[in-house]
Amino acid sequence: MTVVNLCRMESNPTPSAISDDGPCRMQPMDEDRYELREFRDSDYAAVATLQKANDPEQPLSPESLRHMFETILQGSLFRNVAVADRHTQKVVGAGALFRMPFESDAAHLWLVGGVDPAHQREGIGSHIYDSLASEARQRGATTLSCQVLESSAPGRGFLAKRGFVERRRSWRSRLEVASASWSDLPSLARSLATDRIELTTLAHEGARNLQVLTRVHGLFTEAAKDVPRDGSYTPMPFDQFRQFFFEGDNALPDAWSLAKFGDRYVAVSQAAREPARPGVLQQNFTGTLPEFRRRKIGLALKLMILQYAKLNGYDRIETSNDSLNVPMWTLNQGLGFRKVRETIQFESQLSGARSGPSPSPT
Repeated sequence: MTVVNLCRMESNPTPSAISDDGPCRMQPMDEDRYELREFRDSDYAAVATLQKANDPEQPLSPESLRHMFETILQGSLFRNVAVADRHTQKVVGAGALFRMPFESDAAHLWLVGGVDPAHQREGIGSHIYDSLASEARQRGATTLSCQVLESSAPGRGFLAKRGFVERRRSWRSRLEVASASWSDLPSLARSLATDRIELTTLAHEGARNLQVLTRVHGLFTEAAKDVPRDGSYTPMPFDQFRQFFFEGDNALPDAWSLAKFGDRYVAVSQAAREPARPGVLQQNFTGTLPEFRRRKIGLALKLMILQYAKLNGYDRIETSNDSLNVPMWTLNQGLGFRKVRETIQFESQLSGARSGPSPSPT
């Protein structure tokens, strides 16, 4: 179950996999042995184990999963389920159905799920999928999306067998901190200063200052409008923004670089950490207001993040790029980021959807 970085704002914020029961196996799940039930608060540790087993390169801590589901998915999570062994109570599979954060199309829902590799090809993944797809239809959804690693032939087969087709791609890229340089930062800062643009950090501005955070939220809201996405744009409310980015074990208020013009924040680059991967700094969102673009402000802010990573002992920086966001990928390549893994976004048109407005998440 890969739900890495639901807020991957340099690309489209997306979950990144549904696991499978194998490309051809249609064996039904043994319901005398396994039970599909609603997700419990005690299941986060088990799902973190599933995540690591299915995607060792992208582990997530139980705390990160909890934080993700309780903040950025607040109000958009329609159903969250687990499959457990009836005798041992071990969780062997899990899945969730939700509307993507920042999108407001009620007819377009997302599905993410996974199965313990030791229990695949037992119909568990199919059972999870059928249950969540049925829920999506009941809620009036006409389109269902999910992602799978490009390298996973079984995962691609699982989706193709269910009528999914490729929509677009995204990828993770990596920058080795030791071999990267921010030597251009001082000259960039001087050049920007001639246009009265000042480089600063959230730590300097006041990470606990409510007025500062409100202004940063306003910048984030405006700059994120152009991020590639499938549905119409819905800004994140301030309280949800504050909780997701500045609370929990992932939060790094010091790793927010800002540019301001007078008292107005005009660009931001933000990073976070993942406790399960202590040597990696996760570069999430870089955005500039339209009227301040093409001045190399984004480059300067990214160099500040690189400097932060070097000074704080991170081995590498990782980020995500959407295939539709060519300018950001060009900028990242210039900094030395190299593609390390690719995911495919698949989409299926649901038949038999209930007509009428979709009810709110429960």
